Amino acid sequence: MKKRKNEFMKAMEQIIPEQFSKSSRRIVLFCEENSRETVHAFVEAFRLATEQAVILQDRKEKGKLGYILFSHLYSSIFLKRYLIRIDFMDQNFYGDTAQSVSYWDARCIYHLFEEDVEAIRLELGRHIPRIREYETDYIRYAYVPYYHRLTKSFIQAILEEALPEKCFLPERARLGSRVRILFGEYMGDADVLFTLGEEKVADEIF
Repeated sequence: MKKRKNEFMKAMEQIIPEQFSKSSRRIVLFCEENSRETVHAFVEAFRLATEQAVILQDRKEKGKLGYILFSHLYSSIFLKRYLIRIDFMDQNFYGDTAQSVSYWDARCIYHLFEEDVEAIRLELGRHIPRIREYETDYIRYAYVPYYHRLTKSFIQAILEEALPEKCFLPERARLGSRVRILFGEYMGDADVLFTLGEEKVADEIF
């Protein structure tokens, strides 16, 4: 069993990058062709979380904002609903119990994921006989980070354009002295996309 898993994982290491190289070009083209709808949906989801945060601050239930977190959800690859969770948090981060949350449907990026998984499974089947369903889950686990990285780049590109726009963020008085914008797995590791409030770029945004 261990030998089979090792062979399986080793074979995936060669197949997965090739598959994503082919699909990523299609995904980027699809997003470009549907950019208006995609960006609009993203901005609306962001605005909804913003409005919730402002309401909670007005009720004195939430402090000044310290974090804006974009999270991919572990359950997405099984439910096939590729939602990115958007959280506006005060300085308490996950300790902020006054949740201001919305979800962006990122299917525009993930729409080829299951098709890719099947293509990888078929290619693996040429080397490893009788692939089981739980082994197909191994493919999903190993492959989805490629899609998450593309989603991270997409969000970063939108924010680079949107952050300097007036009224995209809540008014300055509602923000902490430093606001980190993050992307990662919900309740897991996250990368910092932007830190606002301490650098020259942030001064221009604020």
